[in-house]
Amino acid sequence: MIPQVFEVTAIGKGAIFVMPKPSSMWLSDDINYLFGLGITKVVSLLEVHEAFELGLEKEEQELQKHGIEYLNFPIQDRGLPKLAPFTELVESLYKDICDGHNLAIHCRVGIGRTGTLASCILIKDKYDAQTAIDMVSAARGVGIPDTQEQYDLICNYEKGYFT
Repeated sequence: MIPQVFEVTAIGKGAIFVMPKPSSMWLSDDINYLFGLGITKVVSLLEVHEAFELGLEKEEQELQKHGIEYLNFPIQDRGLPKLAPFTELVESLYKDICDGHNLAIHCRVGIGRTGTLASCILIKDKYDAQTAIDMVSAARGVGIPDTQEQYDLICNYEKGYFT
């Protein structure tokens, strides 16, 4: 089975992709598919217990076999990140993409947490919040984010502050 991976847009020398979690049953095949797409870095927003529940405790090792970088930045499902580290994450990932990384972001379904992070990266690239949300929604084929609080975070990120 081919994983669902959606390219949002190119930024600098790289690109940003969003996706639902990889399949635990076909993890190796899913990672091989990501490698074939040219993905060079994967950010998982799953909490550690969530990754174990979903059978993804070996995701990092599988990615490393293909030379794909892995970063885990856990955010509670339907929740919000800690804001200072989140801002640092957005800055770091934006630089990575501009420098040539093809970045895939996932959480459980690839809508709420994933959409929030992807939208904020697009805002860093000078898109306004609604355009960023629309771009990620169009790429993903479903409206993002998951909650009003996530939507508010995206809008507040554009304004340079959080409530």
